[in-house]
Amino acid sequence: MKTFLPLFIFIMLGIGAIAQTTTGVKGNVTDKQTGQPLTGASVKLKNEHYSATSTTGLDGSFIFRNVPAGDYQIKIKDLGHHEVEQKIHCEGQVKTLMIAMESKDVSLQTLTVTGKGDKGSEKTAIKTVQKADMVLNAVSANAIQVSPDITIANVMQRVSGVSLERSNNGDGQYAIIRGMDKRYQYTLINGIKIPSPDNKNRYVPLDIFPADLVDRLEVYKAITPNMEGDAIGGATNMVMKDAPARFMLNANAAIGYAQTLFNNDFTRFDKSGSAKTSPRFRNGNNYEANGQDFTNNPLHLNTGKAPVSSVFGISAGGRSKNGKLGAIAGISYQNTYRSNQSLYLQTEVDKTNNNPAFTAAKNRQYSIQQQRAGMHAKVDYQFNDDQKVSLYAAYMNLGQNLFRFSSDTSLELGRTVPGSGRVSNNYRSERSVQEVSNFTLQGDHKLASHLHMNWSAVYSKASANVPNRTELNVNTGVTPQKDNSLKQEPVLLDALEGVTHEWARNSDEDKSGYLNFIYSPKIFGTKTEISVGSMYRHKQRHSYYDEYTLRPDSTTQAFTGDIDAHKLTLFNKIGTSDNALNYDFTEKVIAYYGQVKFQIGRLQTLAGVRVEHTNASWESAVTPNVEGKTGKVKYIDVLPGIHFKYMPDNKRNIRLSYYSAISRPGFYEMIPHHGGDPDQDYTEVGNPYLKRATSDNFDLRYEYFPKALDQLLAGVFYKRIKDPIESALVQTGRNIYLMSGNFGTATNYGFELEATKYIRKFGIRFNYTFTNSSITSNKALWYREDDGNITQRTVTQQRPLQGQSKHIGNLSLLYKDTHSGFDAQLAMVYTGERIDIVSQYLNNDIWQKGFVQLDFSTEKRIWKNLYAYAKIGNLLNTPYELFIKSANTEKSAAGVPQQEVGKNISVRKNTYGQTYLLGLRFKL
Repeated sequence: MKTFLPLFIFIMLGIGAIAQTTTGVKGNVTDKQTGQPLTGASVKLKNEHYSATSTTGLDGSFIFRNVPAGDYQIKIKDLGHHEVEQKIHCEGQVKTLMIAMESKDVSLQTLTVTGKGDKGSEKTAIKTVQKADMVLNAVSANAIQVSPDITIANVMQRVSGVSLERSNNGDGQYAIIRGMDKRYQYTLINGIKIPSPDNKNRYVPLDIFPADLVDRLEVYKAITPNMEGDAIGGATNMVMKDAPARFMLNANAAIGYAQTLFNNDFTRFDKSGSAKTSPRFRNGNNYEANGQDFTNNPLHLNTGKAPVSSVFGISAGGRSKNGKLGAIAGISYQNTYRSNQSLYLQTEVDKTNNNPAFTAAKNRQYSIQQQRAGMHAKVDYQFNDDQKVSLYAAYMNLGQNLFRFSSDTSLELGRTVPGSGRVSNNYRSERSVQEVSNFTLQGDHKLASHLHMNWSAVYSKASANVPNRTELNVNTGVTPQKDNSLKQEPVLLDALEGVTHEWARNSDEDKSGYLNFIYSPKIFGTKTEISVGSMYRHKQRHSYYDEYTLRPDSTTQAFTGDIDAHKLTLFNKIGTSDNALNYDFTEKVIAYYGQVKFQIGRLQTLAGVRVEHTNASWESAVTPNVEGKTGKVKYIDVLPGIHFKYMPDNKRNIRLSYYSAISRPGFYEMIPHHGGDPDQDYTEVGNPYLKRATSDNFDLRYEYFPKALDQLLAGVFYKRIKDPIESALVQTGRNIYLMSGNFGTATNYGFELEATKYIRKFGIRFNYTFTNSSITSNKALWYREDDGNITQRTVTQQRPLQGQSKHIGNLSLLYKDTHSGFDAQLAMVYTGERIDIVSQYLNNDIWQKGFVQLDFSTEKRIWKNLYAYAKIGNLLNTPYELFIKSANTEKSAAGVPQQEVGKNISVRKNTYGQTYLLGLRFKL
C-alpha cells in the first residue's frame, strides 16, 4: 500500500499532461439522440495547404496539434451515423468543437443504448450499473476480451471489493465479496441459480467457466425481493451471449506456456485401466474386493517436457430476416499445463507456552494439466412485441490431471541435527472431472395493456468425479553418524498405507420453476410497477466415497522403484461404506415475494418482502447408533428489502439500500461425521443442529457517469450477521473437537471507491475497498493445573472473518487506438493480508500474506477482421505465502527453512511463475 497511492497520483498527473495542448483543433463527437460519445469516428481536417486525419478516442474526443492559422474544412464519418461536414477558422490558438451526429437508424440506436444491441460493450455494462434497481458492478465482454484473464474466476478479481481464493495451480477459484466468505454468496447463469459440484458445500468454483462465453459479468452487492435470499455476501451473475441483431462470428485460437516449465520437467501418469467406480459401488456393499480389482497404472509415471498449452473458441449467431427467430451457439476449450513448487511447514502448539512449534517440512512438486470446456446455445422466438419464448442450454466441464510428489521431513522424529530426520515420500496421481449443466425454458408475455407475465422452467445438474485417486507412500530417513556424517537410510514401503485407492463421486440436481407477474398502472399520476412471484426448487444431492488400502507383506519391504514388482495385500476388502461422505440430501425451497417500484420526482423507491420456506432432510451411511444419521430441518424466513435511488440528473445516482438475507449451512457440515483433515491436529465432527445465518445489510452509494465510458462510484456498507457459521472448538470432558457452529453476532463494514477515466487513447481504471469485520469465537488454551498436569480450557478471541482482507485495490492502465486496432492493458491487483485457516488455538490463526499481482495483455489488428493478441499472467512471479503472527526465536528458527529470528513464523510458500499466451482472434 505504501507504493500504491503515489503510483496512482503519478499516473493521473501523467494522463492529465497528455490532455494538454497549446495550439490546434480539438473537440468531442457525440450521438445527437443520446448525447453519448462516439468512439472510433473518422475525423479529417484539411485545406489546400494542410491535411490530417484522426479518430475519436474512448471519450469521443479528437485533437490536431500545431495547426497553422487559416480556414479549414472538417469532415466526420462514423458507421451508422450521417456524415458531418463543417467549415472552421483557426487563428493559432486552440479551437474547440462540439459535434453531434444523427443516427441513420434511430430505432437501432435506441436499441443499442438500452442494451439490446451490443450487450457485450462497455457502454452497456456501465448503463446496466446506472439503470439497475440495486447496487451492482458489471464487467463487459469487450473488457474481458482485452484483459489478461481467460476464466470467470480471474475476471472477478477486477471487480471492486472482490478478492480470490486460488486453486493449487495458482489461478483463482472462489470469489470473496466484501470480505464475506464464499459460503455467503451464490452463482447465476442468466439470472438462474446453479448448483455446485463441490462434494461438501454449496458454493460454485468459478474457474470452471471460460470467460469468452459471457456478454457481461454482474456482481450484485445488494439484492431485491424478486431475487433468491441466500446472498449475505452478494451474488455473481453470468449474462451469457445472446443472439445479435446482425450475423456474428467470433473465433480465437492460441498457444501458451508456463515459465516454470522451461526449467522443470512435467510428470504424467497413466490414466488407462482405472475404473470409474469402486469395487463396492460396482458389486454392492457386501462385495469383498481382491487385488484384481485394482490397477497400478496411475503409478506408472512419465517425466519430460510438457506440451504447449492451447486455447480455442468459436461462437456464431444472428436473427432471421424478420427478426423473430434468433439463435446463438458457442464453444470454448482450454488445455493448460502448469508446474508448481510448494514448501509447507507443519506446526502444532507447544503445550508449555502456547506458541507454534515446527513438526514437519513438506516439499511438494505439482504437475497439473487442466482441460476446461464450455458449450452453450440459445434459441428464442418472438411471436410479436408481446410474446416471446426462449430455450437456453449450457454445459461446463473442468477436467484435471494432477500429479503431486511430497517429501515430508519430520522435524521431530529422529532429528538431532539440521538435515537429519525421518522422511516420508508420497506420490499422488489424481484425475478429477467437474461438470455443470443448465437447461432453461422461458417465456415473456403481455397479458393486458399493463400486465406482463414471465416464467422459467429449469433443470440444472452439477457433479464431480474423482475415479481412483492413487497414492504410494514410502519412508526413509537421514541419520547422523559418530563421525558427524549423515547416512541415507533405505527406502521402505509404508507398512500401514503402502498404496491407497480412493473413489469420490457426487451430484447436485435442481428442478426449479419461476413465475412472475408485473402490473404497471398509473396511481395518482405516478407510473408504478407492482410485482408478485413465486419459485419452487427441488434439490437432490448424492455423495459417494470409497477408500481401499493395500499393505506390504513385510513391514520392512524395501521399495525397488517399480510398484509392479511388489506384492501387496488388501487390508479393507469391503471399502468404506460407513464413511460420512456417503450421504443423500434433499432440499425443497418454496419462495414467494411482492414488491412495488415507483418514482416521485427524481426519487425512485423499490420496496417489498420475500418469504422462503426451506425443508431439508438427509440420510448418512454412518452406523445407526450415531446421532443425526438421519435428520430433517424446516424453517421460514421473511426477508424485507427497500432500495432508494435518487437521480439529481441523468448522470448521477445516490442509492440507499437495506435488505435481509440468509446463508444456509453446507451439506456436509450437517452430516454427523468424525474425522477430518489428517494434516491437522484436531478431530472434526459434524453438527446436525447447525442453523442458517441471517443478516441485515445496508448500502449507501454515490454514482456519477459523466461520459459513456467514465464513471465514479463511492459508497459505504454495513452488515450485521446473526448466527454466523464458523469452525470452532467444543469441549466434551477433556476432549476437544472442531465443529461448525453458530456463534453470536458478527459485523462487517467498509467503503468502496471505483473510478474509470478515458482521455483520448488512454484510460485508467482504479478501485479500492476497505473492509473491517469482527467475530468472537472459542479458542483452546493450554495451561498447567495446580497438580502440575497440562490441560486445555476454552477462551474467546475477537478476530476478522475468515478470508477478509482489510485492503483490496485494483489499478489498470489502458491504451486503445481504434484507428490501428491496437489495445494494451497493464492490470495490477493488491490483496491485503487475511486469515486463511482459523486455528482452534488462541493466537495461532494462519494468515495469508498481502500481495501484488501484475498481469499484461495486448491486441493488434493485423488484417481487416483478424487480430493478434498476447496475455502474460503473474509478471512479478508473486508467491502464495502463509504465516502465523508469532515471532520466531533462535531456537524455533534453527535449521528450519524460510525463517528469520524476530519475524513472523512462515508456514507455506507456493510459487507459480509467469504464464504466456499468444493467439489470433477473428471478429465478424
